[in-house]
Amino acid sequence: MNSRTISIIKTCFFTKKAEVVFHRLEATLPDIVFMPYEDKENLSLWTEDAFEKSLPILFICAAGIATRTIAPFVKDKFTDSPVLVMDEAGRFIIPVLSGHLGGANRIAYRISEAVKAEPVITTGTDVNRKFSIDVFAKTNGFRILKRDGIKKVSAKLLGGEKITVYVEDTIRIEDNAVPDEIILVGEAGKAEVAVTENVLSEKEIGPENGNSFLMNLVPKKYCLGMGCKKGKNFDQLKAFAAETLEQKLNADLKNHVFSLASIDLKEKEPGLMELSHFLHVPFMTFSAEELNGAEGEFSESAFVKETTGVSNVCERAALLSAGAGGKIIVKKIAEDGMTISVAEKIPVIHSWSENLSGVAE
Repeated sequence: MNSRTISIIKTCFFTKKAEVVFHRLEATLPDIVFMPYEDKENLSLWTEDAFEKSLPILFICAAGIATRTIAPFVKDKFTDSPVLVMDEAGRFIIPVLSGHLGGANRIAYRISEAVKAEPVITTGTDVNRKFSIDVFAKTNGFRILKRDGIKKVSAKLLGGEKITVYVEDTIRIEDNAVPDEIILVGEAGKAEVAVTENVLSEKEIGPENGNSFLMNLVPKKYCLGMGCKKGKNFDQLKAFAAETLEQKLNADLKNHVFSLASIDLKEKEPGLMELSHFLHVPFMTFSAEELNGAEGEFSESAFVKETTGVSNVCERAALLSAGAGGKIIVKKIAEDGMTISVAEKIPVIHSWSENLSGVAE
């Protein structure tokens, strides 16, 4: 299996010196598709396209140019593109927008290690080596309810305080290395942050805890397995996936998807890579051998087997990406050269922290 949270980086540069840095990035990070800005393109429209899809942008130029370019499109940390700036000598790389939820800090470390640049990280929790609630949510595939709680949790931690966290017993904890800043409690009504399988009601939070309760984290359970003909674009794939979730599961695309998966033949399919960035989820790809090893009853297609070496891609990919205990809840649906299946995963806390330095995609 290959799992990537970074698959595409739109890259903008204007000088020959910066172009040399760009080609170094291409050579040292072949698993990432670098999409350069072309002089004939409208820079504003090029940037707008990235923000509409939450695609990462790397500017190899002065920070002022980057700031003026992205200014009209900046909305909020939950949807903004991760934006980074690198000097044209390739000495420093700075995440300037969406460092945690968009993954700009992670990208900065990947690039810095590849070309021996210095990452300049300014995020408060990272600089002070404190637990980050939004990184925790992203790492484990949780959606954040009461989003203003991120600032409040971070402020408490940066002030040297601890936070109380409740984890519902239906959510498995694989990582027992609970950070020192966290105090686990046995009731949601006694917690500042509650990790629960379903959204808590006001009654469950408890009136006595109403003022101190900061945030509810809820697992994203749905793993999408998708296949498509070459060239199916982002808009087509997004519409197909959104329609499937809405009609079959009464769920919206942004808030309920944990991962996107396919066969390794599609690992650099632009539409699928863009969809994974839009959803802020890992893009997992599996070999035909891995897909054939999935256990269960699947829809069969002789044509697909002849083409890919496996009789069904979307169902098998969805199930494998869901991990142990996962199950298919939407069987294969085919439409206009695209296929989709949905598996449901068991909620798990895989890790309390993310080691950005040295991380492998």
